[in-house]
Amino acid sequence: MYPSSVALSSRPAADKADKADKRSAILAAALRLIARSGLHNTPMAAIAREAGVAAGTLYLYFPSKEAMVNALYLDLIQDRDRAYLAELDAIDDPTAGPAESTWRIWHALARWHLDRPDASNLIHQCRASGILTDETRAAEARDQAARLPLFRDAIAHGQLRELSQQVFWALFAGPILALVQMRDAGEIDVDDDVLRATFDGVCRSVLP
Repeated sequence: MYPSSVALSSRPAADKADKADKRSAILAAALRLIARSGLHNTPMAAIAREAGVAAGTLYLYFPSKEAMVNALYLDLIQDRDRAYLAELDAIDDPTAGPAESTWRIWHALARWHLDRPDASNLIHQCRASGILTDETRAAEARDQAARLPLFRDAIAHGQLRELSQQVFWALFAGPILALVQMRDAGEIDVDDDVLRATFDGVCRSVLP
């Protein structure tokens, strides 16, 4: 009785884990193919083959290509944000000045984009294509709004210049995206010296 009860109780958890694994495999396959062939040249059938699932199985997880791409976009945005938000503790480090604290956050964001070219490219494609739904844009806006108090607090404590959140992000993240594009075009080798020189410009833009 007990072994069968344990088996029955563990089955939903196993099914849930299997479903999460298949979802992850589908999204990983989509990311690889879209990076290789482009957003509009990657059909669902090709993604199913790449993921090793039947086309019908893929539609059990995502009702359409638009839904799948939007889910992938949000997953990547959240992964990117976790990477640099993990460095926010640097702001409270008494041994680190404003420039060093900002560098740790900026460098984490830069490394995410540089080390994940497929993910960075997909984010760019999604934003340029019009495929993002109102729901996805609203979810991203909610995440930004949740970080607004931290941003305002940094301004109030003289750690950042008084800028709008949108202008700050353009000055803070824009140079990173430019470096990624130049690196991918073979125009520049983005080493630590290039990152530090670029960050010097960021400091002049966003620090008091």
